Amino acid sequence: MNILQNRTRKDPLRILYEDPPLSVSEIYHETSKLNEATGRTFRRRMLSVIGAEFFLKFISRSYKTYPTSPAISLPSDRELAEPPLAESFKEIVQKRRSIREFSGRPLSLANVSTILRNSYGITSSFTLPFNVEQKVRAVPSGGALYPLELYAACFRVEGLSPAIYHYNVQEHSLENVRSGLFEDELGIAFFYEEMFKQVAMAIIITGIQKRSSVKYGERSYRFMTLEAGHVGQNICLSASALNLGCVMLGGFYDDDVNQIIYVDGVNETTLYGAAIGCV
Repeated sequence: MNILQNRTRKDPLRILYEDPPLSVSEIYHETSKLNEATGRTFRRRMLSVIGAEFFLKFISRSYKTYPTSPAISLPSDRELAEPPLAESFKEIVQKRRSIREFSGRPLSLANVSTILRNSYGITSSFTLPFNVEQKVRAVPSGGALYPLELYAACFRVEGLSPAIYHYNVQEHSLENVRSGLFEDELGIAFFYEEMFKQVAMAIIITGIQKRSSVKYGERSYRFMTLEAGHVGQNICLSASALNLGCVMLGGFYDDDVNQIIYVDGVNETTLYGAAIGCV
């Protein structure tokens, strides 16, 4: 029996005076649960799109671009020098820590490229029915719908002017969304004003829920936030392997961050952040 069903069995006065009010998160969690009844609807929704040509073409285009913005190509894996990722996975995991003190030294463009590629970049591709090419990423994604976008707020990166950049996964490039040094504004928005004065780059993870809801309905918000967690862990482990400092940031003024990176906060909204720098 879920919370909502349990409350309906109680006397209304007892609910009013004895039970604390349900939070919005509790209500969403209850209404997005799958059971025998809602599971049938959930399965019908999935079966209505799985294998359909329009849907296969839809999921093969799960990315956003800024075609009129200046773009900077990031080094490919072949162009990078031997990457400093030779430690064992066990060593990388064991040394991962949340770091909040940075030296202020700049990051290399190669490090930025490695972190973005490992966190949400394209890692392979295969051909779907109707000759649709499906590119897959560095993290698991519900239905391979990839509802996330990454923005790199670069403050101190060798070869890059300070700006808010969008990570174009298809081209493995950075698209200039907004020029300028926004460390003060983002420091305030993420509650770490002093720390951001020494951070080299912040990665901001946003979500576009409609990419997932076409298949998963209300459940899509759960899948989207789970995916943001996968990306966050990849960012942490990549920074650890590169001997960089990183701290994940889940508390922030939503509307302020959305405004800084130029997203509307409705169709696309900030979910998670990371501060990265040299130690």
